[in-house]
Amino acid sequence: MVTFCFGRWQLQAEVYYTRGLTLHNNSSAVLSYDLTSPSPFCIVQLDRATRQPVSRLNRVERCTLEPRHNTCVNVAFCLSPEVLKHVHSLEFLEGPSPDGVELVRTEDSSQLQFRLPLNMEFSNGSVQTLPLSATVIMPTLRLARDTLDFGVCFIGQARELSVIISNPTGSDSYWQCKQSTSILMPVSFTKLHVVTFAAAMMT
Repeated sequence: MVTFCFGRWQLQAEVYYTRGLTLHNNSSAVLSYDLTSPSPFCIVQLDRATRQPVSRLNRVERCTLEPRHNTCVNVAFCLSPEVLKHVHSLEFLEGPSPDGVELVRTEDSSQLQFRLPLNMEFSNGSVQTLPLSATVIMPTLRLARDTLDFGVCFIGQARELSVIISNPTGSDSYWQCKQSTSILMPVSFTKLHVVTFAAAMMT
């Protein structure tokens, strides 16, 4: 008998999702301001050729914007292994956490929703806030059955059974199956995958 158990989510590397923000100064005065973006959001500089972040900061100080001018600010959401740890801390919490993260469960999947502010603090003490939001769809795997029962296996006889694994979410899923000795079968898929397991009794 084989029993299926899927472990915790794991992300191998950081992934950045970047959006551009244009700041306008329509006044006749020079504006001095600081920008603050709480993690996992950050303010990034992009490489002109690759458009990939080359630096990231959560606070940029002593910025200036001339009258009747505008400037572009790149804000990124950093999806990292550290971010996915929120899933475990929010499993038994109703509503958003104090740091603006909420685990939302739907029929097909679970989602991490981040709602945090980008603050622009001006030299006169006033603060202008821009809401930042991001949704991380957690991969979900479904099995056509929970166990595979090979019945009575005689010496020298092999039996094979198949099980259908489906992923109803829009997130690619990478999985592995382990049994006694380590067996690793990584697959990325979005719909259905059929896996065959074999059992054999050897002398």
